[in-house]
Amino acid sequence: MEVKELSILDQIGQKIDIADPLKFFEHVKILDATTNQIIKYEMWPHCAYLIKAIHKWPLLVVLKAKQISFSWTVGGVADEWCEKTGANVIEISKGEDQAADLLAKSRFIEENLPRHLQHEMDKGGTFLIHFKNKQSRIHTVASTITAGLGETASLVVGDEHEFHPYAKENWGHLKATIDAGAHCVLGSTADPTNIDSNFKVIYRGAREGMGDYYPIPGVNLMVNEGEVPGPNGFFPIFIGYDCRPGRDDEWYERTRKTYDLDWQFRANYPRTEAEALSPILGRTVFDAPTLQNMQQNAVKEKEIRQGVIHIFRRPKLGTQYIAGVDMAEGRGGDSSVLWIEGKEGLGRELVAVIHSNHILPDTFTFMSYELLKEYFNPRVICGADPWGLMFLDALIALGYDRGKIYCSDKKREKLGYIESGKTRDLDLAKMTKAIMSNMQIHYIPAIKEFFAFQIGENGRMEAAKGSHDDLVMAACKANFGFTNYKYANQPIRVSYSSTWRG
Repeated sequence: MEVKELSILDQIGQKIDIADPLKFFEHVKILDATTNQIIKYEMWPHCAYLIKAIHKWPLLVVLKAKQISFSWTVGGVADEWCEKTGANVIEISKGEDQAADLLAKSRFIEENLPRHLQHEMDKGGTFLIHFKNKQSRIHTVASTITAGLGETASLVVGDEHEFHPYAKENWGHLKATIDAGAHCVLGSTADPTNIDSNFKVIYRGAREGMGDYYPIPGVNLMVNEGEVPGPNGFFPIFIGYDCRPGRDDEWYERTRKTYDLDWQFRANYPRTEAEALSPILGRTVFDAPTLQNMQQNAVKEKEIRQGVIHIFRRPKLGTQYIAGVDMAEGRGGDSSVLWIEGKEGLGRELVAVIHSNHILPDTFTFMSYELLKEYFNPRVICGADPWGLMFLDALIALGYDRGKIYCSDKKREKLGYIESGKTRDLDLAKMTKAIMSNMQIHYIPAIKEFFAFQIGENGRMEAAKGSHDDLVMAACKANFGFTNYKYANQPIRVSYSSTWRG
């Protein structure tokens, strides 16, 4: 008996065994952006897999290349979802223009369906479609600070979620309705200038510990081995540039030549997940290959205390320790950091760190005091800003040796390291040399912060949009200590002359 070879679409249907939503798309027509002609929706293999995945997985995050028909696909899914009575679809886009454009795709699809499949729309507008006989609706909103607040939904779509200005706030507002059973799909290309966006946090959370991707044969997309959701509940998909028919090596090189900035091209048309998630390597302050090597050789914590104290090397006699501190108010914004570094011979490494943005200053100071005692009461370099001075005063009140705290004058009357734009740039420049020397950082969030430091448009060294600098600046203070105190009992060297008046 002859065995019939299954088509790619049939294989996809077998892999995701649910009621077939692809039937609806057999009747879908879209507007071709190049020719401005109405054409039949092309069911490319990656589109078929995406449609099925939206229906199967309650939480879906899609890292993708540009122009792969993602917006038309989710617009069609929104229409198809409204075949269910009482369905409520919420679409969130970067701004009002993008929100209106996304809803216009759903409206266009609905208006060009065969007559027997169309539903009467008794309410309509730029941001709302309401289907009278099904009592279903599609509501699209721009990403504002209140978008999604108090909403209930059966399907949530975040189009180009990476670029939403209030992505974290919107996700927080919609979390309740998603936890109640709504399906959610977040899709986006990557922004290489934004190292820690809400989209990347969710995507990386879905990939954490899941091993290498493997390709779905014939589909040109990548999923976790075993096709299971990640630790955060999201099912991650990567769709590269070549998923769309006709995008071969010749197309890739031809299109590449049309871009003045290579990093923009790579972000729009990534070949791999790593390429899609990489920062702008040409603008990074710290040497990227060295940081990558650090990440590969980083040791796991020997101990984690209270969720915020990370111990990599336990105290050892004969090791010179110096601590750098960067303080914050501990109310969910910037983080407070105690960075303890050890030096043996020519080698230096991060041995322990306290890192949190939810510890109040008094609690952080007590934790720091206890940890500093373990590491033989090392020198402490902390900023002389109000939060830093509060930390130092409290540290001394707990009994810490004032002689071990860096002061900015010879008389030791001015506690703390006085910072300015000039000292900051100088400290960062010296830190680049330390990174290139025999130094090891084990704390992965710190390595990511170093990776995210870039040369801004103004020529200044600064954290990329969406990232922070707390760990880096704490490390810079420790590096200042090692630069100026090469030996354990070396006299203090002040950073300002005796004529300084503040």
